Order: sequence, then structure tokens, then C-alpha cells
Amino acid sequence: MNTGSSRYSSPSAAARSVRCEAAAMAPNADLVEWQTSQIIKYLFAGDDDDLTNRRLDAGLEVDGPPGSDDEHFDPVIIGDKLRSVADSFNDDVIKAAVKDMMQAAAQEAIEAAFTNGVEAIFQSQVYQKAEVASEVQLIRASVAFGLYVWKSSPELKNKVQSAMNAFLNSRVGPWLTQQGGWDRVSI
Repeated sequence: MNTGSSRYSSPSAAARSVRCEAAAMAPNADLVEWQTSQIIKYLFAGDDDDLTNRRLDAGLEVDGPPGSDDEHFDPVIIGDKLRSVADSFNDDVIKAAVKDMMQAAAQEAIEAAFTNGVEAIFQSQVYQKAEVASEVQLIRASVAFGLYVWKSSPELKNKVQSAMNAFLNSRVGPWLTQQGGWDRVSI
């Protein structure tokens, strides 16, 4: 006879259930990659693109991979936060990295140049804050660098988007998955 109010017969059953529920809610790597691509798509959208003009209450639903029914994920909100952080970065550090990126773009080595540019920004003392996770600092540096390159050289938009997507998915994708996706990370 079960006299307790718990629906579980033992504490270990309750713990297993909580772990299973948490695992079911955690995004997989494919979902985080899709979220990343949506955020980058928004960051590089022009003024006349649908994503930049939508209101949060417009009822727009974006098709995504299976398991992407998370009502908390909004690439516009996350992208806007990233833009505001990117605007605060030091232009001198970015300009030096852009010069190297432009030379590499001519040689089609853009992903490597993008990574090197982000690393240069990341390594500058101005952006290293102990209270902010290094992965968040990498995200901030990559967005600042990517947007700066795009504004400086609009013809590189597609290459920069691709390089940023590859960089974020390889360098912080697993960490984002562990955190529960983009909408669970404080930018």
C-alpha cells in the first residue's frame, strides 16, 4: 500500500524520471546548429528581409528540425542582444583582423581567416572578463568580427555567414547543446 503522495515508489525512480524529462527537453546538436543558422541569418538580414521586420507578436512560425518546437527560442531577440554586444567592441582590434581576413578571402581561405580574426579579438585583454564564460566571449567576438567584416565588405556576406556558422558550430556548438540551446545562454 502506497501511503505517500509521490507517484514514485522510490527516490531513485523519481531521480531517473527527472533525468529522463531533462534529457527529453535538452536540444541535440542538430537543433543547436539550426538555431545558430537562424541567428546568423537574422544578423545578416537586410532592412527589407522578413526577419528584421517582424514583430514578436506577429505569429510567425519558422520550420526547423524535429524537436525545434521550443517556444522560448527567438533568433531576433538573441540576435539583437548579440548586435548590441558587438557594437561595443574595439574597432582597432577588429580592423587589424579584417585586413587579414580580406587577404585570405582573396585566397579562398576564409574559414581559417575568420577563426584567426575571432581568436585575435578574443585574446585582446579588453574582452576577457572572468565573470563571463569563455564560450560566450567567443560568441561575442565572432559576432562583432563577422558583422564588422560584412559592413566593411558587403560582397563577402555569404562567405562570412558560412564561416561564422562553421566557427560557432565547431567551437561553441557542443557547449550550447549542454546549456540547453541558444535561448538558455545569457549573452
